[in-house]
Amino acid sequence: MPEYAAPITELRPLAARKAKSKRAATKSAATRRSTKNKRPSVWLRIAKFGALASVLGALGVLGYLVYLDRTITKTFEGRRWSVPAQVYAQPLELHAGASLDRRRLQIELERLGYQQHANLPTPGTFKRRGEDLEIYLRSFQFMERSRSAQRITVAFRNAHIAGISGEAGDVALIRLDPALIGSFFPSHGEDRVVLTPEEVPHLLVAGLKAIEDRNFDQHIGFSLRGIARAFLVNLRSGERRQGGSTLTQQLVKSYFLDNSRTIERKLKEVAMAVILDWRFSKEDLLTAYVNEIFLGQNGARAIHGFGLGAQFYFNKHLSELDPDEIATLIAIIRGPSFYNPFRHPERALERRDRILNTFHNDGLIDTAQLEQGLAQPLGVVASPTSGGAYYPAFMDRVRQELRTLYDPEALESQGLRIFTTIKPTVQEATQQAVSDTLAQIEADRRIEGGALQAAAIVADSQTGEIHALVGGRKGRVDGFNRALNASRPVGSLIKPVVYLSAIESGLHLGSTVHDEPVTIEPEFGEPWTPKNFDDEFHGDMPMVRALAQSLNLATVNVGMQVGLDLIQQRFRTLVGHDPDNPYPSFLLGAESLSPLKTLELYGNFASGGFRTPPKAVIAVLDESGRAISQHPFALEQTIDARHAATINRALEIVMAKGTGRSSPYARQGVAGKTGTSNDNRDSWFAGFDNSAVSVVWIGRDDNQITGLTGASGALRIWNAMTATRGIDPLVHPPSEQLVDIEFTTGLRARASCADIVTVPVPDTERLDIKPGCGIKNRLGNRVRRWFGG
Repeated sequence: MPEYAAPITELRPLAARKAKSKRAATKSAATRRSTKNKRPSVWLRIAKFGALASVLGALGVLGYLVYLDRTITKTFEGRRWSVPAQVYAQPLELHAGASLDRRRLQIELERLGYQQHANLPTPGTFKRRGEDLEIYLRSFQFMERSRSAQRITVAFRNAHIAGISGEAGDVALIRLDPALIGSFFPSHGEDRVVLTPEEVPHLLVAGLKAIEDRNFDQHIGFSLRGIARAFLVNLRSGERRQGGSTLTQQLVKSYFLDNSRTIERKLKEVAMAVILDWRFSKEDLLTAYVNEIFLGQNGARAIHGFGLGAQFYFNKHLSELDPDEIATLIAIIRGPSFYNPFRHPERALERRDRILNTFHNDGLIDTAQLEQGLAQPLGVVASPTSGGAYYPAFMDRVRQELRTLYDPEALESQGLRIFTTIKPTVQEATQQAVSDTLAQIEADRRIEGGALQAAAIVADSQTGEIHALVGGRKGRVDGFNRALNASRPVGSLIKPVVYLSAIESGLHLGSTVHDEPVTIEPEFGEPWTPKNFDDEFHGDMPMVRALAQSLNLATVNVGMQVGLDLIQQRFRTLVGHDPDNPYPSFLLGAESLSPLKTLELYGNFASGGFRTPPKAVIAVLDESGRAISQHPFALEQTIDARHAATINRALEIVMAKGTGRSSPYARQGVAGKTGTSNDNRDSWFAGFDNSAVSVVWIGRDDNQITGLTGASGALRIWNAMTATRGIDPLVHPPSEQLVDIEFTTGLRARASCADIVTVPVPDTERLDIKPGCGIKNRLGNRVRRWFGG
């Protein structure tokens, strides 16, 4: 055996080690292959997860789009076809003999948006021919029947209508179309006049597309081309002249979205625009845009849509607008505040002219129309209150009356037409009187400007129909309505109820009453000792003087003689509810009433003894013109005619001889009463003539002292109101038994030797005669004059 050969026992472990090493190497290789083979499964899982996330995301987006689709479709459908109730004023009636001159009728026509035109080309125009007016009346669906558009001629003589002629001959009576004063639309104080596609002028449709969205008829709700074009135009001009949003996107923003500028909101806007464009026709979308787009603000009232915009800015129907006026409305769309024609006329005029040139370049108007339009001023009404007038205080009363008959949804969506009692000329004059007189009073008394507030109401004295209702010194602004809701102590306005009760109990205006100290001991609490305004005692006097001079002590003595319970029962029948104050202080007006409720109280006197609750609504018509409710005035006799005539005589004497004597109208056949609450916090006046009853209140919203009496405050507003309306003198019944008495003493006397008043006195009463001034000498004096003695 060679000496280098290993023994057998040594060779075996070496072979085993090699085999083990080989197995280990094989296992390691297998492990590496296994690891290598497992790596693709991780990416697979990632891919699967990504796919799942994509599916879920797509489902989420799809679900959100479905949600948007259902939401905006339902909202758009409902709002698109919602037609708000329209509210109309009382129309002006024209007939031979009416007290109306040519100038006043022309003012009324201009208020309704009629334009002066030499050829009367369309309804809504008029022209002057000598002293006559030729008018092309608009068509209108009145309560009783529809009237077609027609031409009439109105002749005048001595500030009256001499006659009216039409195409078929003489016209006995005709009415102007009534002013639209508001509507009930169901969102965020927005107001509008809803138009159908047929009522939208072609120039407005074509002009909107030319200025706001040239690709409107082709795009799917948004337009990349429009965005690019707007970018280039704005880049070249150095200012924002065009927007990239389509009309549909603008509609979405107006209907559904806020004004935030985020990517999320913009994407939502595009998605909603695509859905609307897919769901609805282009005509539907454009009509909705015309009715929806925001065009300005009038206080709390948002002006939406071109129908109302035409009224608000031009006092015209949309169909009557000229091309330059349509261009102005389109100009406002881009920025109702920035291009506000009242505040920034230069900006609005510049943009209007650019739009007119675009109209011409696109062939929408000819050269003559372009030149004529460019030559026109903006032409907006003198103030945004002149046309399409809005009277929020009166509208509050309309809502009150309708609330019991119709639910809000019916008023907001069923196209009702509501005819009301308001007379715009009276309303405007009353509001002007309130605003101007308050400013004068504050200046005269050095009161902080704007500190005083007021309310005023004018109604028909026989029917209670409200002709004017002012809720504050700023009549076009929504807010606290003092005419309806300011319940304040009425002071001496309550005294006619005391004296009426005394007359019904057997006293008369010549009866002697006592203005002397009085203290009333209540069952509980402190004794009450009232005082006169001048802190004096005036002794015995006729009852008519006690009322005329508003003497507190005489009134309390009369009231306690008649009985507080009887007087308060009388109050209940006159106003329809129990007094809040059960104590004797009620006799001096420690009883709070709103101006509207005070009007109802004095309506009993003004009507000759009938309770006629104030009313604002005459009738309601449905969408087809059928009357669905009539609102005749309620009538309930509350005062015997003789007693009503007596208290009205007394209230005339209040004006002529008493607290109303400072009025320039005091002796012209008007009756009235001033009222002042404790510490001169509230100033009141209530007055009436043969045709109208009015109530005025002045005070402060914080109930601080005003320093005003009824005569120095509220009566001054009534004077200003009457200056424009005039007086219709009271007519007295011929059956009254009248007697002349001395105002201070109540003794029978003659005007030649005493300060007399004429009052009704029952035949059974025998009054003492003033020495040396008795009427027994009247016949002798006449005989001596006849025969020269």
